[in-house]
Amino acid sequence: MRKIAFLMVLVTITAIAGIRVSPARSATRGVALLDALPDGAAVAVIDFQKIAGSSLWAAINAQDKLKSEIDKAQSEMADMGVKLADVHTIALVFSRAGLNSPTLALAGGFEENDLVARLRASGKVKLTSEKYRNIDIYKVSSIVAPVPSKEPSGAKSGVATVKKDETSFFFYDANTLVTGSTDAVRASIDVKSGSRPGLTQNSKLTDALAQNPTAAIRFAFAPAPEMTSGLQAGDLPVDFSSVTLIFGTIDVGSGIDLNATLRSDNPEHARAISERLNALLSMASGLLGSMGNSKMAPITEALKTVSIVSADADVKITGNLPMELLNSLLSSSTKKVQ
Repeated sequence: MRKIAFLMVLVTITAIAGIRVSPARSATRGVALLDALPDGAAVAVIDFQKIAGSSLWAAINAQDKLKSEIDKAQSEMADMGVKLADVHTIALVFSRAGLNSPTLALAGGFEENDLVARLRASGKVKLTSEKYRNIDIYKVSSIVAPVPSKEPSGAKSGVATVKKDETSFFFYDANTLVTGSTDAVRASIDVKSGSRPGLTQNSKLTDALAQNPTAAIRFAFAPAPEMTSGLQAGDLPVDFSSVTLIFGTIDVGSGIDLNATLRSDNPEHARAISERLNALLSMASGLLGSMGNSKMAPITEALKTVSIVSADADVKITGNLPMELLNSLLSSSTKKVQ
């Protein structure tokens, strides 16, 4: 639960679970989840039900290699005491300190006593708890199975150890669970008590999320100086130093629809970014097309769906991957790893 990969695992698993909730209900849950999160520099809201009902995940599950990874993820989720059908919607926020350790808020059919009992009964994790502001914070650590070693007598021995990968969580309310590092969970409790600014007070991010409340995935990112200070203009092929906000959506239906906006500080900088991105897109398309490699053809076709234009101080990026093209990409990527 503490890694970004955990987010994608949940998205994939929920697709298999086949849960269905109306888009309006999921959008409402997404808004409510933001109340549980501390302020930060980046946020994303994911509607599991919309993804679960799309042909995108049916296509993913049709790939043997990907399905094997999904089955493994299901087992790992069970170790953490989380039932697949419990999770409905997820929101995550990244602090201004970096993009490595998000705080996640999950809405669903959780029952505190049941979840805690399952974790205590699991032989694969160790569960401890502490009180903070009179609220229970639970801490979960993985238990590594003992490695057998032969003693002089020939008998085998080994000692189980607890890995230093502790994840904390608490119940914000009866249907909302917040998880992350212990400091992150305490920050959420501070938001609940009113002693710390919450994400909903950050109108820059929440207004950006509200642009399309029914999309499967919504995101907003306001780069903080401390996050980009280490980057020099020559480190990247495009100078993004003038970008003050990145927001958009990823939607699913008969394929994948991407809509992203890079908001710059003035129209001149926006035009420069747009021109540079289009040049890179053209160069990549031309390079792949000249290779004469049939395996690269789906990627070349995918790049053709991307449009990049500037409008005032915004750079708008759109793209659409229809299912036929998506199936070709999935099939091609699966063959590469076999």
